[in-house]
Amino acid sequence: MNRPRMGQMDTQNRYPRRVARQKWTPPTPEVQQHIEDVVALYQEKQEAERRYKEALAKLTDAAGDAVPIAHIADRLDVERKTVYRHLGRSMT
Repeated sequence: MNRPRMGQMDTQNRYPRRVARQKWTPPTPEVQQHIEDVVALYQEKQEAERRYKEALAKLTDAAGDAVPIAHIADRLDVERKTVYRHLGRSMT
């Protein structure tokens, strides 16, 4: 006997239909300025991180006078694995 499975008797369900919301807009110019400040800080952080990783890669480049990872980790006060991760390398 072919009985319909639970929940397949009709297309209705107990949840309300989704309704698209309007795009949020800042309520005041102060809030808009605060958002802009946060965006600028985030972009500065991204740029600083890019420059840091570029400088770190040059510092550890085997072609020149490579600085040992252990020394860099000590100076940065982080674990060696953190420096390797920042370089995009594996510790093994």
